[in-house]
Amino acid sequence: MQNPVPERSTAASITTSIVTRLHRYKALLLRRWWILLLTTCLGVFVGAWVIFQSANAYLSTSKMMLAGKLNLGQNAVYSEDSSNFYGTQIQLMQSDEVRSGAETLVHATHPELQPVKVTISVTQKPRTSIFELEAVGTSPDYTRAFLDAVMQKYLDVKKSMRADQGSHVTTAITEQLIQVEKDLRNGEDEMLEFQKEHNIGFIQEEGNSAAAYLVKLNQEYARLKTEYELLNLLDLDQNLDRQQAAVRPSETATGSQADESMPFADFGPEGDYLKARQTVQLLKADRDTLSRDLRPKHPKIIKLNDEIDKQEKLIALYRQDAVEKLDTRRKSIGKQMENLQSNIKEWEKKALDLSQQLAQFNRVKGKVDRQKTLYDRLTNNLKDVDVSQVVDTGDQVDIMENATPPVSVRPGLVMSLLVGLGFGAFAGLAILVLLDRIDDRMASFSEFQHYFNENILGQIPKEKAKGKLTLLQADDARHVFAESYRNVRSSIFFMPYEGPRPKTLLVTSAVPNEGKSTISSNLAITMALSGAKTLLIDGDLRRGALREAFEINSKIGFSEVLKGEVNWREVVVPTSLPSLFVLPRGNTLSQPSEHLLRESTEAFLKDIYNHYDYIIIDSSPVLAADDTTSLAPKIDATLFVVRLSYTSARLTKKALELLYNRQVSVPGVILNYVDTSLPEYYYYQYAEYYNLPSARPAPTPTGVEDPLRGASQERGHHV
Repeated sequence: MQNPVPERSTAASITTSIVTRLHRYKALLLRRWWILLLTTCLGVFVGAWVIFQSANAYLSTSKMMLAGKLNLGQNAVYSEDSSNFYGTQIQLMQSDEVRSGAETLVHATHPELQPVKVTISVTQKPRTSIFELEAVGTSPDYTRAFLDAVMQKYLDVKKSMRADQGSHVTTAITEQLIQVEKDLRNGEDEMLEFQKEHNIGFIQEEGNSAAAYLVKLNQEYARLKTEYELLNLLDLDQNLDRQQAAVRPSETATGSQADESMPFADFGPEGDYLKARQTVQLLKADRDTLSRDLRPKHPKIIKLNDEIDKQEKLIALYRQDAVEKLDTRRKSIGKQMENLQSNIKEWEKKALDLSQQLAQFNRVKGKVDRQKTLYDRLTNNLKDVDVSQVVDTGDQVDIMENATPPVSVRPGLVMSLLVGLGFGAFAGLAILVLLDRIDDRMASFSEFQHYFNENILGQIPKEKAKGKLTLLQADDARHVFAESYRNVRSSIFFMPYEGPRPKTLLVTSAVPNEGKSTISSNLAITMALSGAKTLLIDGDLRRGALREAFEINSKIGFSEVLKGEVNWREVVVPTSLPSLFVLPRGNTLSQPSEHLLRESTEAFLKDIYNHYDYIIIDSSPVLAADDTTSLAPKIDATLFVVRLSYTSARLTKKALELLYNRQVSVPGVILNYVDTSLPEYYYYQYAEYYNLPSARPAPTPTGVEDPLRGASQERGHHV
């Protein structure tokens, strides 16, 4: 049976993908709502302009009342379903025959009027037989006269159609009755011929017997097939255990042996084999009992060993005989199955022939029964029609109101506005969809996976805050925000990595304003809170802002270290966290990449390598300058930051290719500015797990080494 779990997983994945796509469109609509508003207003304006540019028209209205009923003789009444009848009358009023007759009538009665195109619309008032007619044309007098002519011509056409209704009904019924009588005779002759050639009673009885016997054969074949498969799959011991299990309940219930498909007896090869096995088990049990008090060379022990060897040889002989007997049984069952298959095919063919003969008879009989029923119904209908009487038309048709004086209107104004509104909205949505197709910015984790195969180290949620985003604190109230950085820290500590784990980490992005400096700072704070001695270096020598973030007063730093003006120990600044130290940017450099490529940079990295557990370098964007691609090859690992709903997939791919071409190790990507309202981020909704009253890390017991700090110190000897 197929496991349904993958199907549910696939369905859930599809649902999540659809919801994510809808969320992307929603965000696009909130960002570009003015496009939809502009196109909608433009569509309404065009629709209104088209209407007001068209010629003025005049509207004239009238009303008619009618009910459909046709009396046929003294007892028969012809009536139509109300919905069908009223719909037919509306189509008749708007037909070409009525329009052409109305035009001829207006020309005959008002030859002075110039013909114009008139539009006729008919509506039925709900739950009434009253019709409202509206005529719209460019000439007021001709429009009114045409509406009166339409009503008069409709009455004339309806009377002419009713005049021959009675004779048409009688003729149609008579012709159909003659044809049905002919078909009935042919059907009865066919059924009589079939009964002469076949005994229907015998066919039915034989068919039931064949079906019952075929069921019995199939059951026997299924039983033998099961036994045959078990004999093939199970070994000798398993078959004997199965046969013994089948013998015991059968003997208990009836006192007889088990089913003959699984023969078993206490004598013969099987019985001897089982008895020999039991004898060996008893001998081994006696030997184990004596071994507690006697030595292995004791005569009794030696005698038991000889007996055991003798019985094991007998077991081998009996086993071979029993296997041969089981093989003979399997072959016998195979022959029986082949015989049953041939019998089943023979009886299936016989049952099919009987079934086809019976179905053919039932088909002929059913056809005759239907013809008889139709013949009786037509005969009764013909009796109800008295062709000697004059057909009485009982329709009540009346003109309630003649055409009213025309009034000036602008027809189709509402419809044109609605059409303009629809086209404008459609055009706006099409533009938004086109912009979404052109825009390759990734808005969610699933969209990032659609473009890239890189490993995700963590996802930083979008934090709603007024003004500048503050750095993490030891007991930060932004629990989900802080937890996301702990997740990134754990990914760095425990991610699979070939060779020594990275100790120096460079944080970069494709373009500016992706949040790499904030992530570098908070990641360094998170590592320091875990007890690891961490150094944060502002490697963005053009626009680095870590000095302002940590409120450092010193104006010299990494730039002066690269130029050889100061020693790095003199410019490293401690922070409020005892395990976190910051090396600020210093003064800006005009050509930082030239300093980063010098041997002094490698010497600096080797010098600080053994002084800290982790070294995090905030670098410049890859596509903004050559600084990162010059420094990254000297670093153990590079963490790439991607800001969702901001970073272009094309630029991200180009930046990663530049890093890979420089042989830079990129173990993973950090997604920043994640929208946690998407369904794929459901785990961010459980904030109650983070907001604990006393959620402070427990101190490490004396004498117990922090495993994370110890692991990093082991890597301190390798650059």
